[in-house]
Amino acid sequence: MKKIAICLWLVTCVLCVCAQTSVPNFLKMNTPDPLPVGKVAPKLEFKDMSGELVSLEHLKGNVLVLNFWNIGCKGCEQERETLNWLSDSLKNQSVKFISITLNHPIKQREWFDKHPISYQIVGNVDFMGIQGPSFFNYRCMPTTVVIGKDGVVKYNQCGPIIGKEAALAFTKHMIFK
Repeated sequence: MKKIAICLWLVTCVLCVCAQTSVPNFLKMNTPDPLPVGKVAPKLEFKDMSGELVSLEHLKGNVLVLNFWNIGCKGCEQERETLNWLSDSLKNQSVKFISITLNHPIKQREWFDKHPISYQIVGNVDFMGIQGPSFFNYRCMPTTVVIGKDGVVKYNQCGPIIGKEAALAFTKHMIFK
């Protein structure tokens, strides 16, 4: 009985050490964040669902909220209503929301018919590096990034924004001046 207890204790210790060392390195994969807080956002261009060019450079002068997500991500789907409400609430304040998803436009259209998003949608963007090296290499969904009117990243966080209280707290990262 004593040997079993010692073995279990050793296995637990090994698992704890492995969890503290290998998991964070795997998640980070030594890739710097492409949109670090306090730095000027790069000139990025995407195509929306209708094929129109979406350029961060052309949107400068607005607060930009970029939401990286994927159909099937539960946290992403949970925050959809909150971001729709927030987008609608701030539409007269020079705030532009852009939904950036991994999904192909055909799959997007089917999903958005049932679950509408009230702001601009960009799709088929491999922000996780699934198909090879990617500019973003995010490892967490949803990830939300706020870029100020000056083009500087103000907020970059993983995790869903769910509910009006969380949405109102989130707006403190937006500078409207």
